[in-house]
Amino acid sequence: MLLLAIAAMFVAPNMASFIRGRSLNFEARRMLSLTHHAQSRAVSEGQPVLLWFNPANSTYGIERLGGYASGEDRPLSFTADPGVTFSAPTTETQTASEQNDEALGLPEGLPVIRFNPDGFFDEVSARRILLQQGTEHALELAQKDDLLGYEIRPAVLPR
Repeated sequence: MLLLAIAAMFVAPNMASFIRGRSLNFEARRMLSLTHHAQSRAVSEGQPVLLWFNPANSTYGIERLGGYASGEDRPLSFTADPGVTFSAPTTETQTASEQNDEALGLPEGLPVIRFNPDGFFDEVSARRILLQQGTEHALELAQKDDLLGYEIRPAVLPR
């Protein structure tokens, strides 16, 4: 029994780190699968679909962009694991028009990824979503280099 107790004492810290990493990985994969779902839904319905993120209350989800034809609307909403936080680091974006109509219908102050009916995301979409668990584990949901979708990458945290 003493031998098992000693072994458990050495293994327990590593197991806790493993379990924490699993919830971060799960949340990142769920967000990535929602990008695929939103993209498919935009193409199949022929209407823009938003993947929105609300870091203040740790929720995110998809919904059809407001102002388009009514019908069956199937918004989805998820709450992140309590140990996982996320944010959308902003970068300077260029406004394409003087009226700034690229942002019409978007939720005010929330980072979004807008998928158009052609399946591509547009220029107002968040470039990356940073997911953190504690101060040492982080992943990011970021645009691919070919700009055809999003991928999960390890994130470098500022020191």
